[in-house]
Amino acid sequence: MRLCHSDSLAESPAAKPGASPILMKLVTLLAVFLLATLPATAQQFVNGQAADVVLGQSDFTSTSTADQPNRFASPASVAMDPTTGKVFVGDSGHHRILRYSSMAAATSGSNPEAVFGQPNFNSYSENQGGAAGAKTLSYFYQIMVDHLGRLWVADSDNNRVLCWFAASTLGNNPPANLVFGQPDIFTVTYGTTASKMDYPVGIWVDSSDTLWVAEDGNSRVLRFDNISTKSNGDDADGVLGQVDFMSSGSGTTVTEMAAPYSVSVDASGRLWVADTGNHRVLRFDAAATKADGAAADGVLGQPDFDSNTAGLTAATMSGPYGVLALGGTVWVCDFGNDRVLGFPNAAALPNGAPATIVLGQPDLVSIDPTPSDRILHRPFNLSPGPAGSLFVASYGSNRIVRFTPLPSSTADAGAAAANAALKAHLLSKARKLKKKAKKAKKRAGKKAKAKKLTKKAKKLIKRANAL
Repeated sequence: MRLCHSDSLAESPAAKPGASPILMKLVTLLAVFLLATLPATAQQFVNGQAADVVLGQSDFTSTSTADQPNRFASPASVAMDPTTGKVFVGDSGHHRILRYSSMAAATSGSNPEAVFGQPNFNSYSENQGGAAGAKTLSYFYQIMVDHLGRLWVADSDNNRVLCWFAASTLGNNPPANLVFGQPDIFTVTYGTTASKMDYPVGIWVDSSDTLWVAEDGNSRVLRFDNISTKSNGDDADGVLGQVDFMSSGSGTTVTEMAAPYSVSVDASGRLWVADTGNHRVLRFDAAATKADGAAADGVLGQPDFDSNTAGLTAATMSGPYGVLALGGTVWVCDFGNDRVLGFPNAAALPNGAPATIVLGQPDLVSIDPTPSDRILHRPFNLSPGPAGSLFVASYGSNRIVRFTPLPSSTADAGAAAANAALKAHLLSKARKLKKKAKKAKKRAGKKAKAKKLTKKAKKLIKRANAL
């Protein structure tokens, strides 16, 4: 903690009546000097840094799925209850949500304390092997726990959003308290109205008690104002991505979307939408005040609102499925590129601005799907963890990993380790290309291919040696 507490200043000469102007200036200068020379306590993420925790696997290289209480199958989301610190894992492939008693329990390999969506820890069937009801789930995606401790789930295959009150206190297989997108808890038909949904996948409840829902099937985002006052099946109050509640077409313009999969609202009321089919993230300023079908105010992942090309650069994306606005930085699960992108001070960035942080890959232009503590495979969604950390649901490797920002005192060491890992990665790829080139040379008509492979290998070696 920095100096200059108010009670300390009260004892300084500068605070005493009659102190000379020169003395007051000296004390002020001394205080400024002390503040300037204190060690910084800020933390930061480093490109390509290692994750520090893994859930659902025994280590960072295992990827198997198993029908066990603490093993996952294609986990799509994770959330921490801000009121209790308990951790919820959206084990989508097993049609269940697992609750851990604490962060320590979740990260130590302990079994979960409760299960939602299944009658017990050894059941894994869609809708518990029968019809949908208040206790069942079917291939759901984003989950979140809001500021009141309510668990929200986008129950995608059942075309509805479910809510459990005081979720951290419930026992196994509890019934949901609320449903939206359907008139009752047993109906699961899809639709395109203010009260029906078609494959909802992303949800967010902001500090103003507004529920936001991203729908894949209707290519839109619904807004439910004052969600605490609503009842089962109530209408949405607003829509973005469509001109009205009866439209469902997709498009690539400033007002349209194509299969949006995730939503997040920052502290200033900006809505961020992972517009997955358009390979971009949209920003809507003061989103709760916008009219139906209003235009977006910014875009990341594309140079403008009329482009939708996938790519592997710092400024492009490939099927972004998750988005999280946290502390001024917007984080994006760039699913097709096996990485998480970070855009610090995102609200002030121009359209098409490049990301400056990457997790899950050694740099902003590489893609390697082989899971490790530094490599992600098909990251689907992310959520905030303790002390500024990030939880990432790695859908393709059946695990949840956590990345924790490094203290400034060790950030340089972290960057050096990341650079060393990148250099090893590049040299390994170069060796593989050389082997392929050598084989190609021996085959008739493959000399051109061998030459091209050798050229690529030399470029990688050059990049590695420059680190």
